[in-house]
Amino acid sequence: MKLILVSRMTMIICWVLIALLLLQPGVAHEGADVGIKLFMNALFPYLLPYLILTQWLLRLTNQGSSTSSRTAIYLKAYGISALGGFPTGAATIAFMTKEKQLTLRESKYLLAICHAPSPLFMIGFVGYELLENTTIGWQMLLLIHSVNLVILGLFIVFLKQPSDAVLIKNDTKSSSFPLIDSMKGSIPTVLLVGTTVIFFTTISHVMAKTLLHFLHELPPILTVSLYAVLEMTSSLHIATQAFASSPYLPLWLMIILAVQGLSIHLQVAVLAKDADIPLVPYFFVRLLTIPTLSLLYWIIFL
Repeated sequence: MKLILVSRMTMIICWVLIALLLLQPGVAHEGADVGIKLFMNALFPYLLPYLILTQWLLRLTNQGSSTSSRTAIYLKAYGISALGGFPTGAATIAFMTKEKQLTLRESKYLLAICHAPSPLFMIGFVGYELLENTTIGWQMLLLIHSVNLVILGLFIVFLKQPSDAVLIKNDTKSSSFPLIDSMKGSIPTVLLVGTTVIFFTTISHVMAKTLLHFLHELPPILTVSLYAVLEMTSSLHIATQAFASSPYLPLWLMIILAVQGLSIHLQVAVLAKDADIPLVPYFFVRLLTIPTLSLLYWIIFL
């Protein structure tokens, strides 16, 4: 009964969105343009090089992983994910799961832990371009990784797979051209990111313009919240404009970075589904980190 209700609600939402796009083609086109510009200017330059390099590194270090300790494998997964940013973490965990370096029990927790924005995105886009202060970008990045590493430590102590209970079988032949394979493997992830960013930015733009037909003016907090729920990058840009004069602008950006939006969560879900990784721990940790990161940033840096 619940599944039928959810299915019907999803169909209603889909038809409503289709109607909004048909009724406002110009607005939809404008939103898509914004999404394309955001992806090409804010994400693509920071995502592609790190994604290729981290996937290349992952393939180069694939050999001999069966003899590594479980903790070393976890730290390798986290390190590569931290360099690439999301959704590189999900792509890394999915790859290691399909290569039998990780069990599904390990993967479902590491999927939630190995999840953070890339250093280039935080320092370059958030710190330099949006806030014009790279120090704040570093502060946010270090806070996110500090919380993640605490959760990783708890996982290693309490939940990690016992080494004598795991048999890692890596029968996959090593690649003769790991760089070429990493480029080919990065293409679907880049397309996935681009598709979700453009789609959810378009939907956010259309919904915001639709609300303006009923309200004389949208409160800044409502506009930012609408974009934040759907797409992170565009909401960071909108928040920077809406709260430019507020001393709490960095806190707003930290909250958005913690929420991340449906766009990123769907990217992770698609990559995880490809390796049959359960998503319950991922969403649980996301709900836990939203108030944790926001509160810690407010206490420590404001």
